Amino acid sequence: MFDFLLRHVLLRGLPPETIDACLRHPEVSALLRFRFAYLFAFHAPVLVPLLEQLSAPSPRQGSQGSHGDPALSVLSLGLASLTMVLADVPTGLYADRHGAKAALRLGLQATNVIMLGFLLLGCLHALLPATVGSSTLGSIGVLALEAAIGVSLALLSGADTVLFLQVARRSGIPGLLHPSFEGVGSSIRYLGTMVAVLIGSLLYDLLTWLIPTSGLRTALQSGLFGLTVLAELIALHYLGRLHDDHAPLHRPGLRELLRGFAAVLGHPRFFAEMWLLSMTAATALFAVYLVQSPLSRLLRGLLTLHPWWWPTYTVVAVLGYWACSVGSQRFAKHRDRTLEVLPQRSLSLTAVAWLLLLLFPLGLWLAPESELLRPLLLLAICTTLCLAYNYLRGFIEPYSAATLIRFTYEQGAQVPASVVSGFNSLKRGAHFVLSAVFYLLARHATTQDPDVRLSQSLGWLAAGFLLFCLPALYGLRKSKPQPL
Repeated sequence: MFDFLLRHVLLRGLPPETIDACLRHPEVSALLRFRFAYLFAFHAPVLVPLLEQLSAPSPRQGSQGSHGDPALSVLSLGLASLTMVLADVPTGLYADRHGAKAALRLGLQATNVIMLGFLLLGCLHALLPATVGSSTLGSIGVLALEAAIGVSLALLSGADTVLFLQVARRSGIPGLLHPSFEGVGSSIRYLGTMVAVLIGSLLYDLLTWLIPTSGLRTALQSGLFGLTVLAELIALHYLGRLHDDHAPLHRPGLRELLRGFAAVLGHPRFFAEMWLLSMTAATALFAVYLVQSPLSRLLRGLLTLHPWWWPTYTVVAVLGYWACSVGSQRFAKHRDRTLEVLPQRSLSLTAVAWLLLLLFPLGLWLAPESELLRPLLLLAICTTLCLAYNYLRGFIEPYSAATLIRFTYEQGAQVPASVVSGFNSLKRGAHFVLSAVFYLLARHATTQDPDVRLSQSLGWLAAGFLLFCLPALYGLRKSKPQPL
């Protein structure tokens, strides 16, 4: 079955003889299966509402249950970004010493332990009596496990690409020796993620519709973490079939990161562009996770009006992933034009990211006082935000790489390799700051209405985001495009 998928979908576009050679080569075949399975994160499209439920007080028997603070769930995801930045250097040293395969194996094993921790937390949530202590246990567990996932993500970062290209070169198969073959690997990985997004969100929607009891529903929905473990075990099985040549990742250390930043500070236009791109990427990452909570809440409310709303979350999650893919494809299609107007693109992307933060407050202000019309309008706004920010994420990643390529060209290829890692760390750090500020704003809100709290917090975040970007915006406004 998977060979059919490889031949007619995943490797489509390669010469037939290359496809036949890939299917016959045991290591390449195992590599392709590993790449397809290792990002099967079934829980990813519904991570925030799941964490929100796990951090809530345990429900009383027979009750509909309560939900935790969504701001805490958003903060925990920001904490994962922070620990990923802090763990980048030590995990890089481990990968340099033991190789890409060892880093992948340890990262996947750590991820499995953490996923089982989330599954256990879901079961405890259903079994423990309704006390303040159960809520505290859930909150601490969510924060600790998300902090740990940042370390495992640091181990995985970059290792799969290194291993993929090594196996492709080692195979000697014509058509796999060019570095562009990594694009095939990325498409395989994206399709695997797409399958997980579809299945995970569909199961979540079905359980929301079919299981009225909060405790049982949370426990069953936490089974998505268990499904992720099964996928990772399959990935580890195929990883074991790959030859380990202990090739290092050569990830830069802290000293190299500081040296790289010092080098680019002498080029203010480039630094301003990358600063804006990092801030915009962090905002998009923050918003993509944030929108999961109101979507889940609106879905539960609409289900009380009519059962045919049950697949809403699945549709929005799949459309969000599709928008991310469209963003990547649009950059590839218009790459030459984009490279000619990089500063103007940076300004436009930043402005769009800022304006979108104001969309929910504006919609709530205009929303009619109706049991049906208000949630429908807010649902439409959340769907728009999901699509728009996913599109931005898909566009910004290759766009950032193009900015680095252009700068490398201008500087005669004298660009420290640590610059890429440095701006990735800046993006992750900004994501943590956004999550922490949102948590503080939500905690100090004067209203208990979740929509009003979300609206107020996003309004203040939009103001802070603008002030944070003003210096770079002013510098790029005065710069002129420099064609390559």
